[in-house]
Amino acid sequence: MTLSKQAASLAVLHVTDVLQPLIILPYAGRVLGPMSFGRYAYALAIGQLATVVVAYGFHWTAQRRVASLRYEPAAIASLVAQVMATQAVLFVAVCLVGLVLAGDVLALSRPTFLCAMLSAAGGIIFPAWLFVGLERAWQAAVAVVVARVLALVCFVAMVASPDQVALAVAIQSAVPVVSGVICLPFILPIGFGGFRSVTPSTIGMQLRNGWRGCLFMAVESALVTLPVALVQHFEGYVAAGQYSVAEKFLLAARVYLKLLMNTFIPRVSYYAHVNPADGIRLIRRSLFTVVVGTAMSIGMFFVGPYIILILFGDQFSGATPIVRAMAIIPLMMNINTFTSNIFMFSYGYENEWAALNASGLLVFLVAAYFLSFVMAEQAIVYAMVAKEVVVLVVSAGFFLIGGAAVLRTAACDAGRVRGYPPASQSAPLEHEADRFRS
Repeated sequence: MTLSKQAASLAVLHVTDVLQPLIILPYAGRVLGPMSFGRYAYALAIGQLATVVVAYGFHWTAQRRVASLRYEPAAIASLVAQVMATQAVLFVAVCLVGLVLAGDVLALSRPTFLCAMLSAAGGIIFPAWLFVGLERAWQAAVAVVVARVLALVCFVAMVASPDQVALAVAIQSAVPVVSGVICLPFILPIGFGGFRSVTPSTIGMQLRNGWRGCLFMAVESALVTLPVALVQHFEGYVAAGQYSVAEKFLLAARVYLKLLMNTFIPRVSYYAHVNPADGIRLIRRSLFTVVVGTAMSIGMFFVGPYIILILFGDQFSGATPIVRAMAIIPLMMNINTFTSNIFMFSYGYENEWAALNASGLLVFLVAAYFLSFVMAEQAIVYAMVAKEVVVLVVSAGFFLIGGAAVLRTAACDAGRVRGYPPASQSAPLEHEADRFRS
């Protein structure tokens, strides 16, 4: 699959994931009522948290690994089986903990909690990372679109009263399960013979291999959820509301950056294994996407304030300086996607990548604390900017120095890296399987 087709498939997948919950939202609010709708939203949030734990960052590590193994069916089957088995162990552990906490610590009944856990269960049988890593995202997109449409129809047809909270949670949480069932025809040819390779030691190995991706997901989740809470702590609920409105502009940037990562990481990871110099060249060519990040930043600065006033009214005018202060963030995040999340992760700097992300969170927390003494709610925004600056400077240094070293090695080897043909003699990626078999 070409990069443009991969990007288009991922765009459909991500847009569907965003739109379907938004379409359901007003209907669910009217039918369930404020109290039951709050329980519904709370249950989905708990289910999403459980899904992140069960996923354990394999969307990063397993996706990169399968990208480099794309023409080794036996190795792919073993990887799929080991990741699924590891996620099943994590799922059982989360279920046991949740069942103990349900009703006391968690404001959920046990049946509702189990309904919410369908999302985590679906993440096991619907390995989106596998389709993205093999650059077959269209198959995942088809499954997700069908599952989301089916969930929308079932929700409207079956949920009709506030007493049906558990049913509402089950329908929405079952989307990954349905997606996995739909994808079975695509997964079966890959083969499940790899389950013979599953042992306690391979599960432990997968946990060790995946911890960096898990750390990244934890840091990202913290950077999304902490700012509103910190603004409320420093400045009160009104300031938190103003910040929350302004922060919504970063949602589009995050969706765009997720699309970039899922498009380029499989191809770059493959080239890093086969022909590292080609991967560096691809990253350099891909930096043209910074134009989009620049456009987002300019739009946030000049157009964002007017959108806030039109949609939310004058009472949210306090969000205007906040959205302008954070306007630089999409541009920096765009660059960091390539220099940090794609280059460092794919080219052997995993430990440094994990340490850089953890350090970024620390920089954010420290900067937020000290800036809170000298400015209002914008302290959180400038703390976020400080975090992105640190990641940008460090990762750009790694990319400039490490990338140049890879290209020098390729030149010294007269276009041959690790015994593979140079890029100029390579067949297009979709035809390389035939070249390797010949």
